[in-house]
Amino acid sequence: MPSLVPTTPDDPAAEDQRRAWRACKEFERPVLTAFSDGDPITRGGDEPFPSAFPAARRSTVAGAGHFLQEDAADRVVEVIASFVEETS
Repeated sequence: MPSLVPTTPDDPAAEDQRRAWRACKEFERPVLTAFSDGDPITRGGDEPFPSAFPAARRSTVAGAGHFLQEDAADRVVEVIASFVEETS
C-alpha cells in the first residue's frame, strides 16, 4: 500500500492508491486486517478490504484507539495467532 493516504481524488498520492487497490484484487493469499472501533482516523476502514482481497479476513478490536498494537496488544496477538492457525 502507498505510504501516503490521499485526502481528495486529485491528491498527488491518489493514483498510487487506486493502482494499489486494483492490485489487491489479484492477490490470492490470505490477508488479515485488524482495525479498532475507537480509531478516529481509520474507523470503518476495514469495510473495503473483503471486496478488495479475495482471501481477506477482517477483525475489529473493540476499545482500542489509533495505535491498536499498543492499546490492545493481547487482543491483537490473539487475532494474529488465530489467523495463522486457520491459514497454515
